[in-house]
Amino acid sequence: MSTSAKFLITSVGFAKDRLFVELSTGRVLVVPLSYTKRLINASEKELKEYRLVGNGRGIYFPLIDEDISVEGIIRDFGNEVKRVNISLPILFLDEIDLYAKEHHLSRSALLQIATSEYINP
Repeated sequence: MSTSAKFLITSVGFAKDRLFVELSTGRVLVVPLSYTKRLINASEKELKEYRLVGNGRGIYFPLIDEDISVEGIIRDFGNEVKRVNISLPILFLDEIDLYAKEHHLSRSALLQIATSEYINP
């Protein structure tokens, strides 16, 4: 079984210089925009205009004509990011989910971005 058959993309999120790829396993891959020349040179609008392809095996950015795959990301960056379990009050989770939805992110990607920006300001 290929890597892409085991791990499918469920959502994508963005930060200043990173792409967050949430997998069907619940884990998040952090991909620097410098991964490809087209990604690093893309505008925010061009990045946010994407679609999942191959039932979640890849991401296509039509405005910059760029395709990236789960298999390629894992090959180039190693294994997935380890999952961390945290406990938060349900009302706070509702607020997080609302904010994430408004910004086209998953909860995991939003928390990954927030944590990353807090640790590496």
